[in-house]
Amino acid sequence: MKKNKVSILLFHRVHPVRDVMWDPMEPARFEYILRFLKKNYTVLPLLEILDSTPAYTKKPLAAVTFDDGYRDFIDYSVPIMDQLKIPSSMYVVTDCISNDKPTWTFEMDYLFFNTHKLQIDWSFDIGFLPRKFRKKKFENKKELIAFCLEFKQYIKIIAEENRKILIQDLFRSFNDVTVPRGLMMNWNEVNQIINAGIEVGSHTVTHPPLATISKPDLERELQLSKSEYFKYTGRDPRVIAYPVGSCNEQVKKSAALAGYSYGLAVNNEIYEKGSGDKFEIPRIELYNESFGRTWLRIKQFG
Repeated sequence: MKKNKVSILLFHRVHPVRDVMWDPMEPARFEYILRFLKKNYTVLPLLEILDSTPAYTKKPLAAVTFDDGYRDFIDYSVPIMDQLKIPSSMYVVTDCISNDKPTWTFEMDYLFFNTHKLQIDWSFDIGFLPRKFRKKKFENKKELIAFCLEFKQYIKIIAEENRKILIQDLFRSFNDVTVPRGLMMNWNEVNQIINAGIEVGSHTVTHPPLATISKPDLERELQLSKSEYFKYTGRDPRVIAYPVGSCNEQVKKSAALAGYSYGLAVNNEIYEKGSGDKFEIPRIELYNESFGRTWLRIKQFG
């Protein structure tokens, strides 16, 4: 085993209720994956791996990470990890934690899935959009949802000012929907998991794809999330997890200047400790799919 190679796995939500737009991982599937890791890997806290050279082990190294800060982490993920004695890290969106507000990506999915309307009332010239995304009226709900699934991926890469306007248009168009509250952890719960030994870091203030925003907005997202985290926990977050894995050279430089020690991307690659960029550390994202496909993801990249 080459000690400098680490499989860093990324999860988001573990929950028994299915969601056609963004399906959480089933608890039983999550447990199966962790049992597989426990048997075949040495699973350590991510910062322990990044900060030092772990003791030699015949098994390859792995780390378990989560993004966003949904409360179901406490309800479903933590009990399984506690049972199996698997350490983990969680990276929270500070505005979502402070205001009990899901990420904009969740809100967008929720609007499309729950609206009874089949028309988007765009408020401005949408000529900058590819033709397939300029559609305003839909024949049925299936067509609307199919549009959303593709559209959401596209707006992750456009300029932040355009994305905000488009999302505002969706809220106005689908005003028959109220996005639920109570999905996110609060700061008391964040402190609870920190005190239980779970590493917690930053996932920015508002969850924007960082490579798409202006330098002043980028610096605000990095610095304010850091100061808000310190305000409520008394601790300084050392790791920034980039929303949707979005980063470039400016993002990495700004993360270092903001005082972070490491930046986490989502490159679906193995991390080679000592030879990789510590501000673009790759993670392997896992989904609610068969273990065969999950195993292939882990083996292919790890």
